Amino acid sequence: MSTNTDDLKKRKAEEDSSLSSDVNKKIKEDESENESEKEDTNKIDDKNLPLPMRLKALKASKKVLSDPICTSGNGLIFTFGNGREKQASKDINKVLDEYIDKFKDIAAETKKKANSDDFDFDSAFQAELQQIKESSGSKSKYVKYTLKCNGVAYMSLNSGINPIELTSKIFKDAQDTKALKSKEINRIIPIQKTCHLSNIFEETQSLVNQYFNVDNKVYKYKIEFKSRMNNKINKVEYIQELAKLVDPKHIVDLDNPELTIIVEIVNFYCFLSIVSNYNQCKRFNLILLAGLPASNEPKKNKKVNESKETESTTEPTINESKE
Repeated sequence: MSTNTDDLKKRKAEEDSSLSSDVNKKIKEDESENESEKEDTNKIDDKNLPLPMRLKALKASKKVLSDPICTSGNGLIFTFGNGREKQASKDINKVLDEYIDKFKDIAAETKKKANSDDFDFDSAFQAELQQIKESSGSKSKYVKYTLKCNGVAYMSLNSGINPIELTSKIFKDAQDTKALKSKEINRIIPIQKTCHLSNIFEETQSLVNQYFNVDNKVYKYKIEFKSRMNNKINKVEYIQELAKLVDPKHIVDLDNPELTIIVEIVNFYCFLSIVSNYNQCKRFNLILLAGLPASNEPKKNKKVNESKETESTTEPTINESKE
């Protein structure tokens, strides 16, 4: 009996020792990972090198490289009030379910009409919608990622869903009906490419080539740049380098651009897109597009200083009503 007890104690001691060894190994790996990320951050501060060269030396950590956000491609960024991610996520799910199903219905109708001899259609449009229908049924239509940043999250879309066409439809309906799609969501921004910060210029260049270098037309454009959770980034410096990717024949026009290069950075994640309807969609702000005021507070609670006008650049939000 004593021998059995001793054996049990011995095995337990060996298991505890093995577990402790695994835990210590994991801690060391995490510490090494954190040190690597700190080194990456410090490299951005080296002003002796041009920005593209500094980013070239910036190596993504193993943790970031294995993150599906960096390779997801199509998607949407949606913004909301601080602490409202759970509620906003429910709303974005409802909106996406509604509009992705509409695209599937269009695809089904297109296929039905395609079988008719007297139907003339755009083959490219049909192929794209058919792809949406087939891909949406085979795997998840979208996957939501928390970016650990207050007020913003990312929704990765099935590769068969075009984020620009999807958001264009959402915002056109919002503009036509003046109906608010969600009281929790402020903006829904289409994203065509995602990457690590070290690859921002290469990925942006590939998009620029698609939109600016397809013909001899001269475009008016602007760069819409926003960075969150990364105080090492100099906005002006990045915009200047991004502008170098565009042929000088094209004209910068901040008021009436034909194309807008969208660059959203959260920590070391980059979200990129080029759109033609940025201003028309009110910067993809659902509240502004619905024609609602910046606040729904009663007028009697507002203090108005008639002698001095102030300008606010803050995006309007909808206050949650208390019942």
